[in-house]
Amino acid sequence: MPMDKVAEFINTGCYREALARLCRLAQEPIEDGRRVLDDWELAHHPAEIVSFEVLSRDQYITVTAAEIERVPLHWLRALDDHCHHVYGPDNAMPQDIVVDGFGGSKVLPTSPRFGGGARKQQMGNLSYWLKHHRVVPLDNPQGIPVDVAVIPKGYAEWTNRRLGKEILRIGIVHFTDDIRLDMVFPTNSTFFYCQGLDDEETRLHSALEHIRHAKRKQVHMLIMPELTITPNLRSRITDIMMQLSIEQGDDHELSVPIIVLGSFHERVNEKWRNHAEAVVGLDGVKLFGCDKRKSVTFRRKKECLQCSPTPVTCLYSSIGLTGMAICKDLFEGEPAAILQSLSLDWLLVPSMSDNTGPHEAEARRLFNINGTVVVVANQEMPHASARKTGFVHHHRKKAARCDAGLTIIEVALNDRDTDMTDN
Repeated sequence: MPMDKVAEFINTGCYREALARLCRLAQEPIEDGRRVLDDWELAHHPAEIVSFEVLSRDQYITVTAAEIERVPLHWLRALDDHCHHVYGPDNAMPQDIVVDGFGGSKVLPTSPRFGGGARKQQMGNLSYWLKHHRVVPLDNPQGIPVDVAVIPKGYAEWTNRRLGKEILRIGIVHFTDDIRLDMVFPTNSTFFYCQGLDDEETRLHSALEHIRHAKRKQVHMLIMPELTITPNLRSRITDIMMQLSIEQGDDHELSVPIIVLGSFHERVNEKWRNHAEAVVGLDGVKLFGCDKRKSVTFRRKKECLQCSPTPVTCLYSSIGLTGMAICKDLFEGEPAAILQSLSLDWLLVPSMSDNTGPHEAEARRLFNINGTVVVVANQEMPHASARKTGFVHHHRKKAARCDAGLTIIEVALNDRDTDMTDN
């Protein structure tokens, strides 16, 4: 029976494993495009109950697969309650991989301030049934690995203390220094790649000024656009942060809690990728990275993406679950499907495009369905006739548009419809 392994986990005290496996089973497809969860909901009897106290006895209980099969949603909620009391949120271990019999998952505590959107109010979603957790499978039908990063030990208190505000200030960069990409179009090829910028020193100056401005304005998260910060510049910026941290302590002029230092093409094992990284502004330590998977076409040439070794990674912190995607991965194909399934609280998107219409449509959908606040830092394509800036979608009806330079948008964590800007 499908519930045999769930019963085995419960009977041996492996409650997170049981919760993760039940969530996997609920998402299994059945005929007509429906899922197992749909049938569970139709057969659900609210009058019945399985209390988490049943799972809290001194000795292990014995439950049969048939008992779980009869009222699976009651067991789902009981396990959700029990794991909350045993493991979290204060004792949660989000870095642990839970092996649920299908593969690896991570069982993450949720916060009442996050995980909003229609999923919490609509049956047909696990978010409707889970009060305390979200379960993140590390594998998926798309074949793209998923991972959950945590703030490194020694940085969590510093970062979470600064993020733990009722209003989060988000900085979105649009560079106006007119620095051009050094693009390569190999002869007799169908692709292009970017090997650098025509003036790295000016871009370094611009990037540092934006970070300083963001720090003065008490920004919590700062995002720079796609193809604006080379690997060399990223290394130089983080080296400067490290030096300032040593010389001035933890409140220096660049110490913005979370900074996405754009993205750029770089070589990994002799193959090209488009890679972005988020760092802690304290000393530049890496939080998590992102590889682009869906290439853009420019001048009838395909962006040269030969590898994307970094899993789709999200960061677990005091503000919930934060993901990152580069440009088209937000709204196209397999990466977009995975991002939607993760029910992220925040999605940070370095982008380079002359048309952000698809970005805006997907951001609106993600906010309305999952409550995901989508932040797009956009730079127009090379030789564009007009500037094209980014936006933050944290309102049901419209996105808050950004201006050139640095735009700061405030998002009230208990009211995502707040729309305040400061340039």
